[in-house]
Amino acid sequence: MNFGGKWEFAPAPEQSDYIKLKPRYQHFINGKFVAPHSGKYFPSINPATEQKLAEIAEGDAHDVDQAVKAARAAYKNVWGKMSGRERGKYLYRIARLIQEKSRELAILETMDGGKTIKESRDVDLPLVAAHFFYYAGWADKLAYAGFGPDPRPIGVAGQVIP
Repeated sequence: MNFGGKWEFAPAPEQSDYIKLKPRYQHFINGKFVAPHSGKYFPSINPATEQKLAEIAEGDAHDVDQAVKAARAAYKNVWGKMSGRERGKYLYRIARLIQEKSRELAILETMDGGKTIKESRDVDLPLVAAHFFYYAGWADKLAYAGFGPDPRPIGVAGQVIP
């Protein structure tokens, strides 16, 4: 059928065309983007197309030490002094930002990990936001869960992930 070229279609919301990636990503430590101590980067490859998406900073023990020092300073000077209510507000805000950017994040997860957009969009991202909402809700209620009258965070925890 020929409709005379009168119908135009908008791109699908899950298309990756509008996602603009930088060629290289550094570590985010102490509020700044910093190059890896070793100077090494590894490629992030789209498994569906085998195209390089970007280069990602490869951390080493020095980078981890710097991140832990920065996290301990933030804990000591700011986070550890906040009330549970105040910490909860930050966690709620992170959850809302994840929800607001879930379309873009789902596309990025699909491009980087090779899973279907349906799984990234309908399972992964809602779960990520739900976890932040869950823990934000507990932040000001720990005193009632048997942790004493003024529960405080214990300290810094770290996770090294690719």
